Amino acid sequence: MSRRPLGVLRRALPVVLLGVALVGARPAQAQDTYEVRGVVADSAGVVQERAMVVALALPDSVLTTFSTTDADGAFTLRRVPPGDYLLQVQLASFQTLRTPFTVVDADVELGTATVAALVYGLEPLVVSVDHVPFQNRRDTLVFNAAAFEVRPNATVEDLLRRLPGFEIDADGTIEVQGEVIQQVLVEGREFFGGDATIATRGLPADAVERVEVFDKESDMAEFTGIPDGNERKTLNLDLTEEAQTGYFGQVSGSLGASETAPTALSQAGDGVRYEEQFGLNRFSPSTQLALTGGLNNVSRARFSVGAVAGGGGRGDVGGGGGGGFTRSGTLGVNASRQFSDDDWIRSSYFFSDLSREQENTRLQQQLLGSSVSSTIRSAGTQVVDNSAHRFNLDGQRRFAPGTQLRVRGALNATSSTVVSTGDRATVGAGGSPLNTELSRSGTESDALSGNAAVTFMQRLGDGGRSLIFNMGANLSSPESTGDQASTIEVFGSNGSSITEILQTQRDDGRTFTNSQRLSITQPLGDGRTLELFGERRDQSEEQSREVFDVSSGTPIPVARLTSGLDQTYGYLAGGLRLNRNTENTRFVVSLQAQKSSLEGTIDGRAETIENDYTRFLPSADLRLQLGESHNVSLRWTTNTREPTMQELQPFADNSSPTNVYVGNPDLVPEYVHAVNADWRYFDAFSFLNVFTYARVSRTSDDIVTSRTIDDRGFQTAMPVNAGNTWSGSAGLNFGRPIRSLGVNVSVDLRSSLTRRPEFVNGDENLARIAGNAVSLQVQNREKDLFDLQVEATLDFNDVAYSLNDELDQSYMNPAVSARGTLYLGQDWTLAGDASWRSWDRDVFGDVPDVSLLNLSISRYVLDQRGSIELAAVDLLNESQVVNIASSPQAITESRTQALGRYLMLRFDWRLGNLGGRGRR
Repeated sequence: MSRRPLGVLRRALPVVLLGVALVGARPAQAQDTYEVRGVVADSAGVVQERAMVVALALPDSVLTTFSTTDADGAFTLRRVPPGDYLLQVQLASFQTLRTPFTVVDADVELGTATVAALVYGLEPLVVSVDHVPFQNRRDTLVFNAAAFEVRPNATVEDLLRRLPGFEIDADGTIEVQGEVIQQVLVEGREFFGGDATIATRGLPADAVERVEVFDKESDMAEFTGIPDGNERKTLNLDLTEEAQTGYFGQVSGSLGASETAPTALSQAGDGVRYEEQFGLNRFSPSTQLALTGGLNNVSRARFSVGAVAGGGGRGDVGGGGGGGFTRSGTLGVNASRQFSDDDWIRSSYFFSDLSREQENTRLQQQLLGSSVSSTIRSAGTQVVDNSAHRFNLDGQRRFAPGTQLRVRGALNATSSTVVSTGDRATVGAGGSPLNTELSRSGTESDALSGNAAVTFMQRLGDGGRSLIFNMGANLSSPESTGDQASTIEVFGSNGSSITEILQTQRDDGRTFTNSQRLSITQPLGDGRTLELFGERRDQSEEQSREVFDVSSGTPIPVARLTSGLDQTYGYLAGGLRLNRNTENTRFVVSLQAQKSSLEGTIDGRAETIENDYTRFLPSADLRLQLGESHNVSLRWTTNTREPTMQELQPFADNSSPTNVYVGNPDLVPEYVHAVNADWRYFDAFSFLNVFTYARVSRTSDDIVTSRTIDDRGFQTAMPVNAGNTWSGSAGLNFGRPIRSLGVNVSVDLRSSLTRRPEFVNGDENLARIAGNAVSLQVQNREKDLFDLQVEATLDFNDVAYSLNDELDQSYMNPAVSARGTLYLGQDWTLAGDASWRSWDRDVFGDVPDVSLLNLSISRYVLDQRGSIELAAVDLLNESQVVNIASSPQAITESRTQALGRYLMLRFDWRLGNLGGRGRR
């Protein structure tokens, strides 16, 4: 098997980095610079905080520097060279103020700049200037939405795709600088329980003024004021003044047709396409009301599907919104009320009904031993029907100064049916067949889960000491029934043998967790606070599986597959945490001791599971704001990961009889050290921005896979504890405008390295998996006539195995994409996007490329509140989802067919005070 060294990468990266340095270079300023100071107030003399103050160099209105006013309305513009300028002051609810001034050879005192209240209905004069795109705060990265123009009627997700450092998957998952966004807030409040996709795909882009990215602390940490390591990566959408004080929404209806695709799945043969969607939002400073719903059969889920549709992993999207053919229907309502800063209630209900049909193929090069390997070819279909109800309720009440209570609760109920078919063939290293498997399975399942938490805070006296108590509970109760039919043919020197399996099974489970945590905080002066805490947590789990052989017509229990497991985890933890918080610095150091115990019994066996562990869990977190331009964060954490029920359960999962999984009750918890570092820089003069990150983790007693393979190619996989494993990743995003060319340029570099073992027939196989990606994005700056964005990406991958270097691989996957909009007068718009993705032929041979082309033409009607659009989707009819993944055991290429070429006629009608075309 060929192996291409990464010499191309070694040659390409220095060139790219040199280009970045040349593009980013700024000529030195030899001349003197001065400060410009003043105060912003309204016509009544009331000073105004958080006004944006910008100095524009005349005569071209080029932004020179900017600042924001403080609590006293004061501002200082630093490093201003001599020359003539226009002072521009912007503040919500006020007219933009523009005043000329001159800098000669001294600092300038401008006195009071008076802004007038905005008179709605008048069209203000707009000077064409650069919007300041970023604001770096110690704990938050803020994006100015006005600096990232999108198409009219775009969604928030379209806006996020424009932001540097953001990646949006086909399923709506958002990743920022290597970290996945775990929840989305609107105006700092939870929106539909924090479901990211409902907010990003349901809200219009022109309703958003700022996008904020930060680590949201836990309820306990918000009450104590000390981070506890349980932060969630969060994205907050700050709305425009119009969206905050009125109602807005959108109603759209689409009808179209597609070709009959060459597939056995029923939906693919349905040529009628539709997509109907509505959303209505009524926001005010104290109230949020939102109603959303829709129906479509074009694979556009506007909610987080997760594992509902039977998909797993992330792939290279060739179209179709995640692969397969999906119908979905949704209905949801969100309501929140802010009674005061400390009193609020938030609730939401969301119903979804989803049907997904998938047809996929998979090719896998798998390691079987030190001198042999195998190739597995498989094809299959899956049909999923799922319905889910989700209800969330959160509230907070301030009973008296220093006394607060916060309550959270959620209830989820799901019901699903999954029918799968598969055709799998395993071929040995010499090309001779080892086995084949034909299978069909059907499963019906129901699950009910809920959680609740209460957090109480009480101030103790006037010294600032506080007592915080938290208790919570979580209950999950899934159950399922299913049947399975398999025909297995095994090839040997004496011919072949055929085995048929026909079984039914029933699985029941129940998990209940309850926890209590008590914390006392004591201010120590000079921004320092000490916290002492203790925590207790119990988790009880029950799991049972009954398997019957029905091939003879009478159900007969299969003892080796039938079993049950009852277990209880107990945790006791205590420690201290010291926090120092100033205007530009936050430093937290913590030490925690944790004792965990496991007690379990296995049904039908005399053995029990008993384990006790004591771990010390230190951590440290440092965040620095280094002036207005850049900040640094460095975080070290330690934690443990307990084995899951699936990993511990002693019975076998034979959903694929040639590839059986068995749990291991002797597993011990993993112990993880992780270091995360971030550095962000933004130069307000050149608009140069640099975002970097690095993440390294070391895991002791890592839970990995041990596989046993016999001469028939049958495999049994079991989780086991290994020694120490390592993984790391790093990234850099660089961007700046090139004004002489009229473009914005962005370069993104990403690297990852994992060293992780697995065991094959008792022998350790250490896998080293390295991935690198380089992308270059260019877009035009002036967007009055057209908006064009072009991106080129090259992925470098290198995989090496210690047990069999014949499977080592180095491969590169290039991709190019472009999207653009042409504005034809005031009412007509022509838009399109195209992409091309290729895969290295050295891995799986002649892998076909995927090319996509989408075009649309639209016209605004009804005073630009409505639009009519004719769209042609996937004109080349190559839409599919491709995923190439490397693991310690194999390199796998999978392809899932997606909805192909179709035409759609769409009508949109904008409701409320956001008006017509929106921001452009």
